[in-house]
Amino acid sequence: MDLAGKVALVTGGARRVGRAIAFELSRAGAQLVIHFHESRAEAAAVAAKLATGSIVQADLRDAAACRALIDAVHAQHGRLDLLINNAADYRRAPFAYEEEAAWSEQLALNLVAPARLVRLALPLGISSVVNIVDVAAWQPWKHHAAYAASKAGLVQLTRNLALELAPSVRVNAVAPGTVVFPPDFSDGEQDAIIRRIPLERIGDPADVARAVRFLCSEDYLTGVVLPVDGGAHLR
Repeated sequence: MDLAGKVALVTGGARRVGRAIAFELSRAGAQLVIHFHESRAEAAAVAAKLATGSIVQADLRDAAACRALIDAVHAQHGRLDLLINNAADYRRAPFAYEEEAAWSEQLALNLVAPARLVRLALPLGISSVVNIVDVAAWQPWKHHAAYAASKAGLVQLTRNLALELAPSVRVNAVAPGTVVFPPDFSDGEQDAIIRRIPLERIGDPADVARAVRFLCSEDYLTGVVLPVDGGAHLR
């Protein structure tokens, strides 16, 4: 599929991986809608650098806000071709002490919101969905139970929707490994992660963005979960 002129919504598109995805799809000729929650200045800066870009605020944990986001895309463009579910809540805590709210909020943003946005976007004519999952979906991590469970659910949602929405909508996922270290990771933790990666380095948000562009473009791919992790899933 030629992405030139296609309308693409990237959730969490103001920072890190979402920002890289927005730039990559824009280089392919897509018209970008950048969703943000609190990062208004960053979202505006991204949109200003795109050939065609706009921004929309929404708290995706809220059903009404999800609907308002899709309504805003419809009002701006009249359609939506590509949906990139990138926005996510990431928290680290021992399971025994993980608060109930942390589970609710991570499941709401990381799993329920993508499902909700796909459903709301169907009348707008979407043809391709790419969900950003995580290698944590199949590799257990201590102190990340809620996050990992939400991403595992998103992997299964990807597969289910790929089957149910075919042939009109293709649904795929990218599973990044470490492309940006969380700010609370010590030097020792960072070194330990790098030692487990066969390519002996972490990736870059641009690596994920190129994978997203590939899955959006290739018309005969659906139900794919593509690891972008330097081979970390092999161990």
